[in-house]
Amino acid sequence: MTISPTEAAKSADTTSDSSSDLFCEPGDIALKSFFLGPQAENSPWVREILDDLFDAWFAWRKALYSSDGRAISERDMQTPDFMQRRETIRKQVGTLMRRLQNEVPSFSPRYIGHMVTEVSMPALIGHIVTLLYNPNNISGESSRVGILIEDEAVRDLLGMVGYSTETGSGHFTSGGTVANLEGALRARDRFAKWLAAGAISRRYNDKRLNMFDSCLMGWENYDRIRFEYQLNDDDLNPFHILKGNPVHVYRNLDQVFDMDYAGPVVLVPENKHYSWNKAVDIMGLGEEAFVGVQTDKQGRMCIPALRQTLENCRQRQRPPLMVVSVAGTTELGEMDPIHEVQAMLDEYREERGWHIWHHVDAAYGGFLCSLDMEAEVVSENMRLALGAIRRANSVTIDPHKLGYVPYASGAFLCRNRREYFYRKSIAPYINFVNVSERGPQTIEGSRSAAGAVSTWLTARTIGLNAEGYGRILERTIESRIKLEGLLRTAHPQIRIFPHAETNIITFCIARENEALGVSNARTLKVYEAFSPDENHEFYVSKTTLKRPAYDRLIDDFTQNWQAVHDTQELVLIRLTVMNPFFDTKDNLDYPGAFKEKLKEIISTRLR
Repeated sequence: MTISPTEAAKSADTTSDSSSDLFCEPGDIALKSFFLGPQAENSPWVREILDDLFDAWFAWRKALYSSDGRAISERDMQTPDFMQRRETIRKQVGTLMRRLQNEVPSFSPRYIGHMVTEVSMPALIGHIVTLLYNPNNISGESSRVGILIEDEAVRDLLGMVGYSTETGSGHFTSGGTVANLEGALRARDRFAKWLAAGAISRRYNDKRLNMFDSCLMGWENYDRIRFEYQLNDDDLNPFHILKGNPVHVYRNLDQVFDMDYAGPVVLVPENKHYSWNKAVDIMGLGEEAFVGVQTDKQGRMCIPALRQTLENCRQRQRPPLMVVSVAGTTELGEMDPIHEVQAMLDEYREERGWHIWHHVDAAYGGFLCSLDMEAEVVSENMRLALGAIRRANSVTIDPHKLGYVPYASGAFLCRNRREYFYRKSIAPYINFVNVSERGPQTIEGSRSAAGAVSTWLTARTIGLNAEGYGRILERTIESRIKLEGLLRTAHPQIRIFPHAETNIITFCIARENEALGVSNARTLKVYEAFSPDENHEFYVSKTTLKRPAYDRLIDDFTQNWQAVHDTQELVLIRLTVMNPFFDTKDNLDYPGAFKEKLKEIISTRLR
């Protein structure tokens, strides 16, 4: 069943007053068809679609092996025990629904807390229909259609971030944490192969590559060494840190390079997501292998600090496994200067022959690639940063954030298929038809097709372009700008972080010349007034920026009110303005209402 955006807008609840639609642009009205609406306005036609889904599912099951006969007869259904069990299910479902109606109402425009909001109708429908058919995307044996749809959805995402759909690849995950780990594992595998090849060339008295340079040698040198010495995969094992006994491999590396092998390091900006600590831990690299790169006064990766960190790595002979930059930081929603990071890595490749893996953690900001990059709301840094993603080795992106897809749906994308298909893990009970299947390449064995199908359906209805997702996300940034403007004039104690780029606002409540510890306590009282433990007029989140990770930002931001630094941290209220209905010309003025509520809290509770 297909419903055009115009038909969908017309089919909304006719009892509501839609006269205000006359003040909206036609394109904006059409976007309303993609969401259920805060008051379930689109429920009539959504119900029709869901009825059609279940009818088709029932008919499919009945028709496929119709001659098999019925396993459950009408007589069975009338027995007392059967009827009792059925009633028990009905009652417990009712209990479950009542319990879940006490859940955090993240669908509402009043929810501006974390990176979760209303899901789109195409995504929800795609999720539901996939659950009915329940494909497991580990292989074609358990998912004949699901793996094909995943392949198409991956190509949609590759195209959106600027990767070639011919040379790139990827797969869906349960979220950004797993996707980040997928990138780290592939970087480590490449690192291990290159190091082993360099060690073998040294064993043959080829001294062109030292240990540090071997780890970053590039595929051209790797292929040259393999060809010159006629090496197969097993020949690498004595020096392969992932294949041989680590104790023996490290001893072999020490001998051939005439120095101690100390292992790689992972360079991540101090604004990183906590999943990177998990990745280093899971890979067994040791905590000291996690090297944080200092941030600047805007909370972004500092490029001079990155250059100095890489130089320190060279001096210590600790080759970088990967450099990570962030598109949409967890705390502030900021964009690291990905373009400057990549330019630096390009420079090292050209001048020193260092091929350093660059992974972009775009779990939050990846879908911003669909924006019209000439739009007024797109900052110059954002435009350049998002445009440079296509040059990075790999990307994490979460459809369950700015893709408006239900949990859990993440994705890992890789620019180079050679680097994506990095291993072959075979299960004896699964028939993998060809080498391009994703099953052997993924951390997760069993994988639902729901995230891929939801993303596939949204790509074909909303569109991963400036007219679709781009317009929705542009509106959210416009909403952030509007709310930011209102808060600036709401009360003199509201101190707004001035460098917001996306749709996240952060602020604190501070008085002039006040100790930072006192203003932190006041800010926490505001958060408590919006506590998520019960229903309030609005829902917010908070974050804490700590030294030394955010030294420059804290110093620069707090000097605006001459704060006294008696503590090593700064507490901020965090608003994620991603609900598509937060600022509309219909019904409640949510930005204005939040402003008034915040003013009330400051005046009555923070005296």
